[in-house]
Amino acid sequence: MKRTYSVILTMGALCFAFQTAHATLLFSEAFNYSPGVLGGNINPGNSTAWSAGNSGLTVASGNLTYAGLADSGGNELQIANGAAGTIYNTFANQTSGQVYYSFLFNATAADSANNYFTALNAGANTPNGGSDAIDAYYYSNGKMELRANPASATAGTGTALTLNTTYLIVEMIDLDAHTASLWIDPDASTFGGTAPTAIATLSGLTASGAYGTGGGSYGNIDNVGFKAQTAAGGPYLVDNLLIGTTWADVTPAGVPEPSVLALAGLGIFGLIASARRRMQR
Repeated sequence: MKRTYSVILTMGALCFAFQTAHATLLFSEAFNYSPGVLGGNINPGNSTAWSAGNSGLTVASGNLTYAGLADSGGNELQIANGAAGTIYNTFANQTSGQVYYSFLFNATAADSANNYFTALNAGANTPNGGSDAIDAYYYSNGKMELRANPASATAGTGTALTLNTTYLIVEMIDLDAHTASLWIDPDASTFGGTAPTAIATLSGLTASGAYGTGGGSYGNIDNVGFKAQTAAGGPYLVDNLLIGTTWADVTPAGVPEPSVLALAGLGIFGLIASARRRMQR
């Protein structure tokens, strides 16, 4: 009985340690920088600076949050259209499998045109519309659209987004199956778990241009970028950017405060120590 009790407590401690371990991400960004131009700020995860940007891509005071997601803190990215500009940062090159990309999005005004504002690419390429491996458009009708090469492939939300409302956007590109998918405000019960059915999926994508050629592999992905357009619209606010190879990487469930975790851990290990002392009597 004593042995069983000790084993159960030890397993509980191991489960606790497993549950509190951080997921492995390809890239994360909380925009925890002083307000001003984003370009030149060094991402703390990869120690790489964002490329030179312009006045339309700035860090703004504030922090977008979303129910059910762990808050990454920091400030937020503001994309103000009117003066064209691009910016990007890099992560480990992915040549196969799935690449998931999530971010919080809040638009304060509708676009006057269909503007793409963020993309995943390869070879340190900034967002470039039709040649992007995968990108996101905010349309003048208020919809969020998924786009992937070839440029004619688009898929939308089906309903217009509400201004001044924060949405969780998730995109995925499958480098083996040649598909891309989009989720908007997915079921919170799936956070940290398995991806639900996408609201839109593109298939039969053709790899070309900067991110690969046709054949056995769709291409490769190694950077994320943002674009401010000349056409009026926005500004948009973007925050809590996560890129990984699984749904769980980019939709982490809310976690307790560090102090709570520490107390819980001490409590479990205290029980183990107590059980061992009893067994030695």
